[in-house]
Amino acid sequence: MRKSLVLACVLILGLSCAAFGQAFSINYLDGSVEVKAGSGWKTASIGDLLPADATLRVSQGGSVELVQGKSRFFIVKDGMYTLSEIARASNKKGAASMGGNLTQKLQSLATAQPQGTTVGGVRGAEQISGGSVMWVDEGEDVRKKVAELLSEKQYAEAAQTLSDAIAEATTAVDSEEFTYLLGAAYYGKGDTIRAFRELAKISPQPEAGYYAKYVILKAQVLLDSLAFADALALLKPLIAANAPDETTQIAYLLSSACQRGLGDEKSAINSLDAGYRLDPTSETGKVIEKLRSSP
Repeated sequence: MRKSLVLACVLILGLSCAAFGQAFSINYLDGSVEVKAGSGWKTASIGDLLPADATLRVSQGGSVELVQGKSRFFIVKDGMYTLSEIARASNKKGAASMGGNLTQKLQSLATAQPQGTTVGGVRGAEQISGGSVMWVDEGEDVRKKVAELLSEKQYAEAAQTLSDAIAEATTAVDSEEFTYLLGAAYYGKGDTIRAFRELAKISPQPEAGYYAKYVILKAQVLLDSLAFADALALLKPLIAANAPDETTQIAYLLSSACQRGLGDEKSAINSLDAGYRLDPTSETGKVIEKLRSSP
């Protein structure tokens, strides 16, 4: 019996080590991505197999998607990365996967119409017969259609609809909001890198109706890319604003994952507790409750 137990433990340990040492493959890249080779650097290419202890150098606004077994890893910021460190950091994300489901669901909710109007664009006044004025918003049709497509997980169709809408938009307000939604569609498709590229194009102001959802989505993308400090910095102002809805709870949930990724376990626990106290009965509150009760 004891001998069998020892053999089982050795087998499990061997499998764990094999998984940890499994090679990475490059599934996608853009910009400049190089692999350290001896004392120099070699240009990386899609399809390359990299050892688990390889070092990458990403520059010129580059990005790369790596695959190891069934796991996917994303790098969206310039810098030097050791693949073994990426694998270890990924294991610290904790609440990130649960947060990702909530983040996607949040993006499918209809966005409140932005404050104000822009005469002369798609959002403005049209003169109609009898001299009366009718306020119209052609972009509203796009928002409603995209919200339905996202809720139905028709991400490719949503992306195409938004690409067309961006090309035809006549105001910066509509163009920026559609760009945010395009990032949401790409994220739903699992294309984290393209989602980041779209979200990085815009900087919506807090008064924008979709601002909180934009922050949550971009923070989730950064978190998925293991950029814990950047995601946390993005979430802090949203938490400080203390919006009276579930977005603040999600912000606390994602902050906890960031803090855990940074090795700050105490702050991670405090963030979960603060998020839970906001509304224990909400969907996010129930997710946080599970995380708080897990070891």
